[in-house]
Amino acid sequence: MTALFFIFLILLFAAVISRSFYTKNQRLQLWLLAILSGLTIFSFFAMVFTRFLATHVEFARPYALLLLVLPFAIAVAASLYKGNFNRRIHFPLAHLQPEQTSLRVLFTDWLPQFIYLLSLCLLIVALARPMRVERTVLPPTEGVDIMLLMDVSASMQKQDFLPNRFIAAQETAKRFVTKRPSDRIGLVVFANQAMLQVPLTLDHEALQEYISTMFLGMVDPHWTAIGDGLGVAVNHLKDSKAKSKVIILLTDGDSNAGAVTPVLAAKAAQSYNIRVYTIGTASAPGETAFSSEEDEINEGLLMEIANLTGGKFYRAKNERELEQIYEKINELETTVFTPSSSVNKTDVYFPLLLWALGGILVAFFLEKLVFIKVP
Repeated sequence: MTALFFIFLILLFAAVISRSFYTKNQRLQLWLLAILSGLTIFSFFAMVFTRFLATHVEFARPYALLLLVLPFAIAVAASLYKGNFNRRIHFPLAHLQPEQTSLRVLFTDWLPQFIYLLSLCLLIVALARPMRVERTVLPPTEGVDIMLLMDVSASMQKQDFLPNRFIAAQETAKRFVTKRPSDRIGLVVFANQAMLQVPLTLDHEALQEYISTMFLGMVDPHWTAIGDGLGVAVNHLKDSKAKSKVIILLTDGDSNAGAVTPVLAAKAAQSYNIRVYTIGTASAPGETAFSSEEDEINEGLLMEIANLTGGKFYRAKNERELEQIYEKINELETTVFTPSSSVNKTDVYFPLLLWALGGILVAFFLEKLVFIKVP
């Protein structure tokens, strides 16, 4: 739009200059000047709105914009009938002297009028009361609350996943969080003890940062207390008002420590209507060079936890299967809500009034002091 404005402006000045040196078809030239003036004015205001008033602009009185035909009509009238209102002094034999035109004469005739017309357009737009509209999407008031429960015991460093089980679980969890922008998500880690790492939050950037900073050994890594970890996650979900409460339990072993049994913690989750999805992350015995000789995962226990709470059990034997499991859980736990937004409207007519008054003063100064005409 800026380029279009300058193109029309250049054409307008070219037409003004050519009119001074080419005297034939004066009526046609005047019409051309009027049309170029109107196009220049309209492109100027289009440039101002698209550049300074952003893309979201509304008018409280849009019908007032119809008055923009007035500057165009004035430009046409000034071009066609200017000679009828100017009194000239006739000197004998003046017609024998060729008329000389300079840029100063052209500016004297047209620049103040052009600024007056621009100021009039600004006043008309201000009369339409333009408003800048800013819309902010609000998070849903109702969604899914999800607690990620992740095993950080020493066995998670085994390399039957690439690069190992722990890093594969970290990266997959971060991608899962990215796909749930409208849900509150928290994080609990466990090994010999359980620890709340991140409470339920919509600040997913901070959550992903915490997931990235997890490390093996942040709690005693030598045992696996699945029941304690599940109990901590349930304790931080039980008072949630969300329509759906979910725990995603990821482990690569069996419960061999802790004060709370996994089944008792699962029954507590069931009483609070919390679904638990359990994921076992270990390759089958002998599947890879890094696989254990015996199956490390107690599938029966993880399946019982999932069945008690209405969730599902999944077995991931490599990082690709782990990614697919998170995809399935993401599809099962859908959040359906009507997006809401807040609208903030700000009046912007006052700057237009200031520009218009400034333009009138500048045009008056040019007309009466700089381009003054002496008979």
